[in-house]
Amino acid sequence: MIKSVQSFLFLAGVLALTGCKIPVAADDGEVETTPETEVTTQEATDPVSETDGGSETETEEDLSAPGSEPASDPAPASDPAPAPDPEPVPEKSSLPLPDDQEAIKFFNQASFGASEDDIADLQTIGMEAWILDQIDQPVFSIIDRIKAHSDVAPLWTRHYVEMFWERAVHGDDQLRQRVAYALSQILVASLENGAISGKLPSYAVYLSILENQALGNYCTLVKDISINPIMGLYLTHLGNRKADEVDGFVPDENYAREVMQLFTIGLENLNTDGTGQGTETYTLEDVQGLASIFTGLSWSDTNFYNPSVNDFNRYLPMEGFTAQHEEDAKSFLGTTIDLGSDAVVSVEAALDYLLSHPNVAPFISKQLIQKLVTSNPSPAYVSRVAAAFEAGIFEMPGGAEVGTGARCDMAATVAAILLDSEARGPATDDNFGKLRSPVLRLAQFLRAFRAEQSVSTTGQLPRGGDVAQLQDFSKFGVNAYTSPSVFNFFRPGYVAPGTESEDAGLVAPEFQIVTTNSLITYVNTMESIIDGANLDPSLENVVVLDYTSFDPDADNAAVFVDRLSRILTGNTLSDTNRTAIIDAISLIDIAGADEDDDRKDRREVALMMLVTSPEYMVQR
Repeated sequence: MIKSVQSFLFLAGVLALTGCKIPVAADDGEVETTPETEVTTQEATDPVSETDGGSETETEEDLSAPGSEPASDPAPASDPAPAPDPEPVPEKSSLPLPDDQEAIKFFNQASFGASEDDIADLQTIGMEAWILDQIDQPVFSIIDRIKAHSDVAPLWTRHYVEMFWERAVHGDDQLRQRVAYALSQILVASLENGAISGKLPSYAVYLSILENQALGNYCTLVKDISINPIMGLYLTHLGNRKADEVDGFVPDENYAREVMQLFTIGLENLNTDGTGQGTETYTLEDVQGLASIFTGLSWSDTNFYNPSVNDFNRYLPMEGFTAQHEEDAKSFLGTTIDLGSDAVVSVEAALDYLLSHPNVAPFISKQLIQKLVTSNPSPAYVSRVAAAFEAGIFEMPGGAEVGTGARCDMAATVAAILLDSEARGPATDDNFGKLRSPVLRLAQFLRAFRAEQSVSTTGQLPRGGDVAQLQDFSKFGVNAYTSPSVFNFFRPGYVAPGTESEDAGLVAPEFQIVTTNSLITYVNTMESIIDGANLDPSLENVVVLDYTSFDPDADNAAVFVDRLSRILTGNTLSDTNRTAIIDAISLIDIAGADEDDDRKDRREVALMMLVTSPEYMVQR
């Protein structure tokens, strides 16, 4: 699946070593995409088991005639055979401590990357203890942080992006951040939307909902998001009013459609393992019925038609306005909501019913697996994770339980994803893994070489530099919170046309953003960050890198490459690529008065070739 870009990327890394930028194509880098049409029909039929009725055992009485010889005493019963020893209960055993390769693999799935110290810690405590510690990490207050920034400086869209990068690179709550970022790609509300950019302080509430429930409860997340003003602006149900036959008005159907298609049940009825049944989940009538329920919601404590947004209501959920809510009975998906004119109560009842749909567990579980581990999980993998989602609890290999026991528990679901045998086993299946998005590749690099600094809680947010504008097509064309549409930058069911992955029946989500232009701009942007990043820790800057502990090893090319490869690829470089990098940096002599510059040159060449290698680009 990945071979179509691997060779180009490594070649691009080599070309970049000349110190010149690779010229970018004049086109905008967009590719024509095809709608998701792949449907797998797989009926799961459970055999019907029958139980025969039990037979009665009759006991004959002793009917000897009077005066006859009494029956002789029965022979004494023989001693019963000793009961077999019970089968020994297998001892629960935690997963073994990870080697370098497994540590990097785990961190790429569960976090934004790792430093050498992070790897050493994981190899001491193990993956299960790491997950438990991460679940207990305190939740960062995004609202307080945005208020603190706004007290001293204007708030712009880039500040949310800079805050994402600051916390992704320097934050301790890596698991929560990683899952929240995955959720932001499923329940999208993009900063690129004009309506949102005009209400920026309120975007902090949307992000807070994602983070609060990233290891909390997915059903609660959908309920909170549905009455969040930012989502109401983005998917246009804020200010949605009931039908009016006189003026021909009908309720906006946007959110009703997307909450079913993207947030809960998808387009096709699913088996518990995520395979399709070949039937649609909802009809146009279902959308219309649900749209009538999502009427009468607007900013809290203000006028419905001309709302005033202030420091009080900008952080509150939407309020229900009875005069604009459809009070008649409303039907969708085989149920009827008839709770009068209370919009909030009607919405909650509708969402309770929608979230009880059997599709929710496999639909969301599969997408989370795709975001964290592999693009094409097996049905069995999806089924096991969906079972944890339904049960709300997951038992780790060592016996510790994760989760509250409530359905939709995210901590249980995420633990099931990360500790599943397919996630932790060796990647022997050629179809296992995923192409990593440029955001995740850069995040791993920055965490690997980050200078030690704490996440800021007061004052102006640190400057992002290059990372604040990565969504520009002159850079990555993708960034956090800047999706061009509700469908994210790439769809979970995207099939790359005309590729071997299409022939194999595989999806390749991240390939939707791969173009000739995007490959070149990735190389140029990484070169700029590796070479030109501000290395002065005294400045308030998100990207502060520290190579001082690595540069002395540059004198020995093989040792240097192996150390860099360990932290970036988990020592998975092929012999061919390892030799190529060693040979390339060996051409740079370290001698004379410019030894420090020579070491710097060796480091930059090695890093450029590593971050464009297939072993780095592809998560396996």
